Amino acid sequence: MKDMNILEGIEISDIREDLICYSYDSSYAQGNIPAFVAWPKSADEISKVVKWATNRGLKIVPRGSGTGMAGGAVPVFAKSIVISLERMKEVKEINAKNFTTIVEPGVINGELQKELQIYGLFYPPDPASMDYCSVGGNVSTNAGGPRAIKYGVTRNYVMELEVVLPNGSIVTLGGKTVKRVVGYELKELFIGAEGTLGIISKITFKVLPEPEEVITLLISFSELSKAGECIPYIIGLGIIPRTLEFIDDTCINLIENNNNLGLKKDIEAMLLLELDGEINSIKRQAELVVETVRKFKGEVQVATDYYSRENLWKARRSISPCILKMKDKEKINIDIAIPIDNLAKTLVSLKELSEQNKIPIISFGHAGDGNIHVNILVNKNDETSRKKGFDLVKKIFELTVSLGGAISGEHGIGITKKPYLEIQLSRKNIELMMAIKKIFDPREVMNPGKIFS
Repeated sequence: MKDMNILEGIEISDIREDLICYSYDSSYAQGNIPAFVAWPKSADEISKVVKWATNRGLKIVPRGSGTGMAGGAVPVFAKSIVISLERMKEVKEINAKNFTTIVEPGVINGELQKELQIYGLFYPPDPASMDYCSVGGNVSTNAGGPRAIKYGVTRNYVMELEVVLPNGSIVTLGGKTVKRVVGYELKELFIGAEGTLGIISKITFKVLPEPEEVITLLISFSELSKAGECIPYIIGLGIIPRTLEFIDDTCINLIENNNNLGLKKDIEAMLLLELDGEINSIKRQAELVVETVRKFKGEVQVATDYYSRENLWKARRSISPCILKMKDKEKINIDIAIPIDNLAKTLVSLKELSEQNKIPIISFGHAGDGNIHVNILVNKNDETSRKKGFDLVKKIFELTVSLGGAISGEHGIGITKKPYLEIQLSRKNIELMMAIKKIFDPREVMNPGKIFS
């Protein structure tokens, strides 16, 4: 059957080539090929598709750009319709006086960043996939990014949501004021809900004035533990970096072998630290950071201009593409969040687990807020190697929770972490969440099979 121009011109397809493209995301999750894919362009069109789908007994899978790392946009049931929001990509308003912007869910994060720059504004949440990921997906997973240590995560910037509920009704939640105490704040339930309660059709974000200046430091450590230990000391000085990223030695060698950026290969860890604000203030902060780092036997390289900073960030952004070039390896990607006082212990433990199990583990991420991306590399087409890899996943999650951490910092649970949810949450917690979903989605049609359902 060809593309069906039905429902007053809303595009829906059941062509197999289209369906296959919407049966996976950026994770290792394996789902089913859906029965249909729809591309609505407004809340009204989403509502019509939702009503049409539920009347036909279809499950509904909301989808942004498909960059999710936990299988949140992968159909679990074959009798499903994927509702893709990629064509809803209009920045509807930038209000430079109220410091807000109103956007559709398909807007790409990086494109929003560029548009705000014209007005001297910026939107802090900046996932590594910002050039590809959509803001609707960011809200649905409560995405963070390098700047979360200073500026917080997506949740801290969502002021108002327009949402299409599983029965097709359209509601507006939240408001455009900084302070708001008017009953239960229902919008909070949709942030990080991974599309299990409804479909986000419009978002009002808080934005900020762009900082005056940025200073970037690259810090090298010959000892892995010293990298983790120095982070709480830097923050203890009263310095909250704009970013504080961690890269381990396996990662450093992979980056350098692929890009030849001049990184040291005889070290165990690097930190990429940025400060932003008034120039004289951050210069003094940079001096204090250098003094502190030297006490932990770290060496500092300062990027003094835009091109130097971009070269350092090129190293950080190239990690995932470099991993994908390893044709004989399959990546099991997880993200954990650790209290920063246990960060050094966690990093050392990850290295020990890698050596004990003879499986490469590449660790990098947002060390300043304790969010580490752990990439377990197993041999392709080798079930024994894959089993060992997934055994490691469980061990890492158990270690994480024992140290007061979380089994996901920003990727969500989706399909891939669903089997491990009870490592983190009590049965009572899960039952409460399921009860909330039942209120919004009594027929269990909205992104079923994710998180706990």
